Amino acid sequence: MPEVARTQPQDDALVKTRRRQIFLAACRVLARKSFHEASVKELALEAGLAAGSIYVYLQGKEDILILIAESMVAELVESLPAIRERTAREPRRELLEIMRTILDVIDRYREAFAVLNHEVRYLERNPRYRSVLKQAVHPYKEALAAPLERGRGMGVIRFESIPSAVEALHMLCSGWAMGGELLSRTDKEAYWREIGGLVEGRLFVPIASAADGA
Repeated sequence: MPEVARTQPQDDALVKTRRRQIFLAACRVLARKSFHEASVKELALEAGLAAGSIYVYLQGKEDILILIAESMVAELVESLPAIRERTAREPRRELLEIMRTILDVIDRYREAFAVLNHEVRYLERNPRYRSVLKQAVHPYKEALAAPLERGRGMGVIRFESIPSAVEALHMLCSGWAMGGELLSRTDKEAYWREIGGLVEGRLFVPIASAADGA
């Protein structure tokens, strides 16, 4: 039994490493061609794996989409403790920093995110993947919802519906990958200033009003 206890973390670490390899390989392949043009064999070779061995980590091609979602959400989640420490959990600053981090993650994997965003409706209609996708994106939605709810409780953020507000913020961030030719000459910093300004103007209670409410 002690030997098993020692080897299990190594197995878990190997699985994590391999899935990371496959994720990054998928991002490179999807920068060159569409999801439907890409083959599992091509993804495996790009990841440096034997074609058959990729099925140790994925059950099918559609699992690549789930892996992309899980991997991108994981990068955001890993950033949350540092964001909360920097902002002292002040909800408006926290929300903006979370959105900025989301934008940076999308930018790193822009083509892969665009593919995921395009295919997500298929995954939601497929009973096999619906609950898995919901579980994968739950931490992402919670990261946005938490400062919104806390800010409303403090009287410094205003909105009508959490699901609507979270979806609106998601769409603002995802627009960086989905804008296509419209944003081909737009700098990421310029895009961030636009969406950051929209959030502040629509959701944030002016400081004087918030102070009066307190």
